[in-house]
Amino acid sequence: MQFDRKKHSNALLQQLFEELLWPRLVEEKMLILLRQNKISKWFSGIGQEAISVGVSQALNKDEYILPMHRNLGVFTGRKIPFSKLFAQWQGTMSGFTKGRDRSFHFGTNAHHIVGMISHLGPQNGVADGIALASRLKNEKKITVVFNGDGGTSEGDFHEAVNVAAVWDLPVIFLIENNGYGLSTPSNEQFRCKSFVDKAIGYGVEGVQMDGNNILAVYDAVKSLAESLRNLQRRKPAFLRHR
Repeated sequence: MQFDRKKHSNALLQQLFEELLWPRLVEEKMLILLRQNKISKWFSGIGQEAISVGVSQALNKDEYILPMHRNLGVFTGRKIPFSKLFAQWQGTMSGFTKGRDRSFHFGTNAHHIVGMISHLGPQNGVADGIALASRLKNEKKITVVFNGDGGTSEGDFHEAVNVAAVWDLPVIFLIENNGYGLSTPSNEQFRCKSFVDKAIGYGVEGVQMDGNNILAVYDAVKSLAESLRNLQRRKPAFLRHR
């Protein structure tokens, strides 16, 4: 893996490194608690930290992110107090959902995070709505919504991307590609050569990057975000990592 630091300062590189460490340390702690039967479930994202951290650090803090169940780096990157996060995951009344859920089905307006929707796909329409609100208010803000391989085969995904394209909404649809949608290989879901080829059908920009390369993620998202904010007619973007 090649890391091109370009003109990034030492301070930024150190910040990105530290932000990568936090979700990994939390992950290791949660897996211990899971084995001790102190929590009932945990969706591990070990090895996938770069995509979440890169996105959270590339955006402005007042721009909404709609993560999924393995994007812990989004929550830690937005500086949510660990006491609050662990209270949520352990199902206590002081958590975000007051003990009603212990996974990543929660969000926080204070940190501009919208929790995942478990049957996947519908969060894309929510992202469109947030982006539309920003545009109507003449705010130079973007919205990023995460998707997995299988989520891109859902009807909600297609409708949301098409609406974003037609209405010129400032949205980045980010696809995390691990090769499978649950147990279905990606090559059995569509006839395109790659996920990024789907962008052509919607008339939006498609960008492919290495989601395990923190600098590649940070640079790609930051560049697209700045472009979307500054364009009067803001075209949605379509990201996927291999």
